[in-house]
Amino acid sequence: MEIKLHSRDLVLRALEPDDLPYFMRVENDPQLWSVCDTRIPFSRFTLERVLEARIPDFFADRQLRLVVCLREGGESVGFVDLFDFSPLHRRAGIGVVIYPADHRGKGYADQAMELALEYAFSAFNLHQVWAEVPCSNEPSKALFDRLGFTLSGIFHQWLLCAGQYTDVNVYQLTAEDFLSRREQDQP
Repeated sequence: MEIKLHSRDLVLRALEPDDLPYFMRVENDPQLWSVCDTRIPFSRFTLERVLEARIPDFFADRQLRLVVCLREGGESVGFVDLFDFSPLHRRAGIGVVIYPADHRGKGYADQAMELALEYAFSAFNLHQVWAEVPCSNEPSKALFDRLGFTLSGIFHQWLLCAGQYTDVNVYQLTAEDFLSRREQDQP
């Protein structure tokens, strides 16, 4: 499988120091905190250290954040993350955020995830990726369904959001299923 990090509308690229202002906006938006494990804003100093400490080696760092940019103009419109990488089991978690909200509904999450999946399965030879999606997040559930992920289970009362526990769907996609779907989609 050819490794490419661009689609019709998007480019995936490495996180750069110049991304700090965008990184701060995304990480410090309380509306996004319900899908991550933070409840406090990060200082510029802290996020600068995060950028400086990043190891450009997925196997050493066990995580990778790629910036989702518009192909035309280069504007940052999101992140795709591979995280909790297990070299032994050849699997990793995957997540995507398109930000700000006015960029949602344009197919960017689909394109970014397709690119990230190709990259994960070809460059890193992953066997599978998995994702946790709050059951109330209908757009993300639909995204993972469109991408061919299998709903493998539900973690009950898994996340505490706005004082209420919420269930989380667990999705999985194997490299074999991804490649099979890609072959079926070819004209």
